[in-house]
Formats: sequence, structure tokens, C-alpha cells
Amino acid sequence: MAASAAAQMSAAVRARLLPQVEGYRLKQAQVNSCIDQLLQMDTAASMAPLMVAKVSRQFAAVSVLLAELADTINSTIALTTHSRTQPRRLHLTDVPAEPMSIILALSDLTTVAHLKSAARSIRNSLRPIVRRLRLPKAIERAGAMWVVEEGGEGGWREVGDTLRLAEQCGCCHLPVTVGARNLQTHVTKADFLVLPRFCAQWMLVGRHVAFQLPGGQLDGTLELFRHTNEIRIIRNEPNFTLTINPPLPQLTRPIHPFSQHPFTHHAMSHDPPVRSRIMYQDDVGWVTVGVNNAPHYASASSMLKGLLLVHRVVALGGFTDLPAVVVDRGARGGHLDSIMTRSPHTPLAECPDVLAWERVGGARAQLHVLTSADDPFVAWIVFGIPPGDNQNDTHTLRVTIRTTEAPAGGVPHNAPFAQRFPRTAAMVRRVLGPTTAIVLDGQAP
Repeated sequence: MAASAAAQMSAAVRARLLPQVEGYRLKQAQVNSCIDQLLQMDTAASMAPLMVAKVSRQFAAVSVLLAELADTINSTIALTTHSRTQPRRLHLTDVPAEPMSIILALSDLTTVAHLKSAARSIRNSLRPIVRRLRLPKAIERAGAMWVVEEGGEGGWREVGDTLRLAEQCGCCHLPVTVGARNLQTHVTKADFLVLPRFCAQWMLVGRHVAFQLPGGQLDGTLELFRHTNEIRIIRNEPNFTLTINPPLPQLTRPIHPFSQHPFTHHAMSHDPPVRSRIMYQDDVGWVTVGVNNAPHYASASSMLKGLLLVHRVVALGGFTDLPAVVVDRGARGGHLDSIMTRSPHTPLAECPDVLAWERVGGARAQLHVLTSADDPFVAWIVFGIPPGDNQNDTHTLRVTIRTTEAPAGGVPHNAPFAQRFPRTAAMVRRVLGPTTAIVLDGQAP
């Protein structure tokens, strides 16, 4: 009785598959005949490039589908044969590729990313299947899965840091969703890889970072544009071009214990030094300055952070400043000197962001953001070296603090900065160490 039921089921399955198999064989024969004719044509070399490209794409797509079909059939045969001989508990690696391909094909980019970051036991079991499929359907739907993979662990760190600062400045809301339109920015993987990684990645998310005026009007976006061999920012106009790895001023720098410029010594190939002529003017908006006034930034992400902060100050306002305090860099054990000689990419303790820049005249500065998006205000501290500071000068440093913290209630308007803005002062004390008393309390060095 059982054998009869199995035979009936086998006949039913065969009857269902047979028309599909015959249809496939007929179409395959037609395709083979067409291929033979194409290869024998004397005029094949004169075919239109667009038609050649179209045929090539279709060949690639069909090849992928055929590979999936073969994988599914082989998996089915293996499972069926194995179940007849030695029943056993199924493992995740026994899941046929076809169901997994359907899941991946119907998943968006976020879902696929979550799948790849699942628990290790699941991830390890699914890896052979995913590797065989190479997520063809997900790549087709998402446009560029390699964008997520590029860089490996921490490969999006600079982009994430810049987006968090943008949120803190009120220019975007996290999380940012990278949609199909964003992914189409880079047509191929080669287009993506030809740019520094940070720039290529920011091209996908920059349009989500929008500058606004106090009245809510849009004031541009922090978008990068690819124009031939140029990278432009905010506006797709010639003067808004970034210079990647620009020649850096070679001034006398006794505070730097390196033979190279500090930006070069600590340069990151994926986030290289840049020069930008862009600035923001009150009542005018985004403008460009002359080449000699264009600052050099330690990195492209540093430059973007600088534009975010400049717009936050000039366009929106609401800041209170501690007037610059001039301090000898060697005071109190040289704490400030150690800050200026460290990598320009390393923020001070408990500071989420740092940016560094230099002007042609020799003025140099590091800005360390004190607050995060969890704080109800924005504050930072700047360490600036005036132009012309050399071995014959006093090696001074100008320390300035800027905050949007509301003044403490009941404290006189003319009270010291640390009393009027206690939360900002507490953050400053963490980074100034032994020089805190000089900057905040007015003590002598």
C-alpha cells in the first residue's frame, strides 16, 4: 500500500515537472541555435555597442539563473537520495538554495545586512549557501551589495561619526536609509573604488544631510557630486570642488616631532587630507574664497564636520564663547603641547569628534567636540596656533570654548564662564587636565 502511494506521488511529481522540462529543453535548443548563428556572422564585429552590452547582460543573468537551477536540482537529488538511505536530523546547511534565494531576493538591503550579522551559529551555517548564490537577487534589488561589504569591520566609521555630528547639529535624523536612488550613484564597483572610501560612501548618504535656516527653509545639502575627475560638494559648480591630497604648506613647525607635515604623517588613504574653498557667510549663504584663503583639512571627514559646525554657528547662532585664553604650550608639564602633537584624527578623552585644519599663513587648529547627540546642547573647544609661531616665539596656544548651553539660573551675567555654564565647564575640565585652572579659573601658569 505504501509502495503504491509512493508510486502515485512520483507519477504526479513527474507529470508536473515534465512540461517544464520539455519547455526548457526547447528554449535551450532555440538559444543554442541563435548563438551558433551569432558566432558565425561576418558582421558580428560591427554590432552596435549597446546591443553587445545588452546581450552580455542577458548572458550573465541567464548564467546566474542556470547556476541556481542546477544548485536546486542537485540539492533536491541529494536530499531525496539521502532520505531514502539514512534518515537524520536536518541542519541549516541542508536548506536548499532555492528557498534561501527567494528569501534574499525578496529582502531589502537592511534585511540582508541583518542576515549577515546574525548569530554566529546561524551565520556560519548559512555562509556556504550565501556564498554560492552570491546574493544575486539581493544585489539586483539593492544595486550594490559590495558597498556594504567594502572596508570590512569599521569601514563606515568616519561616515557614522560625521552623520552623528550632523544629527547633533540638527541637519539629519538617524538612522539614515540608503535607498535604490542612493546606490545608483555608483554604477559599478570600479566607480566606487576609484574614489577614497569615505568620499565614495558619503556620496550615498550626503543628500540626507540638509542645512536649514532658523525659519526652516532649506539651505542646501551636504552632498558630494562626481563631475568628470572632480569631486564637488554642496553645489555642483566649479568653485565648489574639493582638492584631494593637496600640496601642504611646509612651514617651520617646531611643535611637530616629525620630518613630514603632520597631515601627511598621519594621512589615511581612505579619508585623505583635502583643501576646500567653501565657507558660509551670514545673510549670503555658501560662498567660495580665494585659493590662498582655502584651509587644508586633515581629512575629508574633518572638512565635512567643519562645514556642519560653521553652518550651525553662523546660520543658526545661539552660542556663547569663552574669550580666547592664551597659554604657553609647555605649561603644567606640556599638556597642551601633547595635544597639538598627537594624531589630528584622535579625539581627546570622551570627545566624540575631532577636526583639524591649517591655513596658508601658518595658523593651525584642532577642534574637539565636547557633546554628543544625547546632550541638550552643543559645545566644543578649539586649540589654535597663531600664524608665524616659530622657534623664536613664545610657543603660545589660544584656547577658546563655544557652547549653546543655557546659562545657569540665578548666576549673574558677569560671573565667570565656568559658573554660568557648569555642564560645559565639567566637560572642558576632563580634556584640559592640569591646565584647567589656567583656562577656566584664571590662574597663572
